Amino acid sequence: MLDVVIAGFIVVDEVVSPEGRWVSAGGVPTYAGLAVASLGHRALAVSNVGADGGWLLERLAALGVDASRVRVLAGRPTTRFRIERTDGGRRMWVKARCVEIAPEQLELDASAAYLGPVAWEIGEECVSAALRRAGAVAVDPQGLMREVDQEGLVRLRPFPLERLRGVRLLRLSEEECGVLGFGSAREAALRLSERLGCDVLASSIEGVWVCGGGERLWCRVRVGRVVDTVGAGDVSGGAYLVGLLESGDRAYSLALALAAVSERVRLRGPQRLDGGKVRRQAEELLDAVEKW
Repeated sequence: MLDVVIAGFIVVDEVVSPEGRWVSAGGVPTYAGLAVASLGHRALAVSNVGADGGWLLERLAALGVDASRVRVLAGRPTTRFRIERTDGGRRMWVKARCVEIAPEQLELDASAAYLGPVAWEIGEECVSAALRRAGAVAVDPQGLMREVDQEGLVRLRPFPLERLRGVRLLRLSEEECGVLGFGSAREAALRLSERLGCDVLASSIEGVWVCGGGERLWCRVRVGRVVDTVGAGDVSGGAYLVGLLESGDRAYSLALALAAVSERVRLRGPQRLDGGKVRRQAEELLDAVEKW
């Protein structure tokens, strides 16, 4: 069994979508964590929440995620987002923010660490701490690329990814690829993998692109009815990391990521996935993974 540390704010998501409105647990430890746990491994969340966030720890436990390393801080708010999803995309506001994660919180021995900041809570010293102790480090830089206006509306800005040199995996959305100056997710995967010497998992509307270890892979996203896309990228990153650590097979890892996402988006809010079903779907998807 793998031990995967997943660091970032556990948040309260207030979601407004064509399917309705709801409040749920969110953040990378929630969604990447449920992917890791659903696939049979130990997911250990490292985060900070306010005294009002105790229910989030119960929710993580129900998802199979170990919340014993989450700090509950009196007098501090739990990080909260409002997410409005439309057919054309989404808008997001930061409504409250907790205290940053300290580097010593990441001084943990583990098979891997998945760092997923959503609101600047993980700094370069945290990345260095994870690189010292974890067997492999994955980073989703979404929270490093965000800025907010006076109303808390989130916008993206470029971030020097060279500061993340030494990581094993970098996960990016199509929008993030564009803000970083790339013409497509495919170009971002190729150039960043060459530049940083790591696997890059880059999502686009057409599919997901992977570059790493001299391999270039692509697979179309195949989902049926979509209920909730929040956390889909985190699920894909967590599942890809699991596949990579289990087998070193990038084609299988990509298929596993897509199978996990296919299951995730059919559900409202964070829910455990059927790990056996995800793995069977991944095997079926392998034939659809293409080299380029």
